[in-house]
Amino acid sequence: MGLDKNWDTRGLAANIKQIVDICGRKGRILVLTQDNPDPDALASAAALRELIHDRLKKRVAIGYGGICGRAENVAMMEELRIDARHITISDLNDYAILCLVDALPRSGNSILASRDPHIVIDHHILPKKRTWTAEFADIRPHYGSTSTILYEYLLAAKIRPNPKLATALFYGIQSDTQDLGREASAADINAYRDLFLIADKRKLSRIRHAPVPADYFAMLIDGLSACAVAGTTILSYIPSCHNADMIAEMADFLLRLRGMRAAVCYGVCGGKIILSARTVDARGNAARRMRRVVSRIGTGGGHRTMAGGQIPLEGDPEKRIALVQSRILRYFASSKEPVPLASLARSKPCCQEPGNSPKPSQGQSD
Repeated sequence: MGLDKNWDTRGLAANIKQIVDICGRKGRILVLTQDNPDPDALASAAALRELIHDRLKKRVAIGYGGICGRAENVAMMEELRIDARHITISDLNDYAILCLVDALPRSGNSILASRDPHIVIDHHILPKKRTWTAEFADIRPHYGSTSTILYEYLLAAKIRPNPKLATALFYGIQSDTQDLGREASAADINAYRDLFLIADKRKLSRIRHAPVPADYFAMLIDGLSACAVAGTTILSYIPSCHNADMIAEMADFLLRLRGMRAAVCYGVCGGKIILSARTVDARGNAARRMRRVVSRIGTGGGHRTMAGGQIPLEGDPEKRIALVQSRILRYFASSKEPVPLASLARSKPCCQEPGNSPKPSQGQSD
């Protein structure tokens, strides 16, 4: 286990010193994630808390402004004892030092709507116009996960993560890079390899196969029944979504459809239209397209192959939803006419008729 030989360990040491100096001031510390935290956010928050506690022996709270609803994420908090809780805007006044991980300030996906945090550590693409300031910021868009950045901090601080924290960091990298297949850097690969040796495999299995509630399947049915294909983009709309995480999960799931280059899912959740987009490669530039979809009516951003957005459901809901759909078609499907997925499935069966299946290629196994 160790840092890549190309890394400037003095730079990391200087970063750690800045973090410790800021957090060493008088007052309570809060580490915030995006409103609906994913495994990378939860793991990064837990790692930053470990770093601060090791150096300062101060208690650190972890919070999020929305809901942690995806079954795997709830199981992750329970199995790995990540004590994160819902935070309101008024709760922020109880903390003197605010840290933000795996999210950018004023991007619309964290409770820090107008306040600037003291510390920001993230791996999302910065917008051209930066509207926030922080005493310390470490933003690395070329990394596949924020967990990798925090793992490097722990190594530079000579802190060996215990099995629970190692499992969290490993799962954070695994989920955000899709097993190193999506936007993974050399640093992500090194961290993934190191953490795998320490991670608790049984806990990891219980997290990845966590039981889901009945409404999960109801939302899945809604999303699938509304699917449409426009060129090489598949779209889905969930009219009433109780869990914003479901929007991203549906986008991930739909990108598996053969022949698709992009998947976009959107739905109404908590008075907002939540959007999630996925593309098969970086050329799709999901973040740039998403920013165009939400331009002047909401906020959004992300990575080249994955992005998210939020739009307030104001005025006439039907008109607002129709506007969002037209923008999705314009920027993700070149304004191609959408065709219901069900009609395509009936016209193009996925299985060959018995006796007409193609011969297996040489070397193909059963």
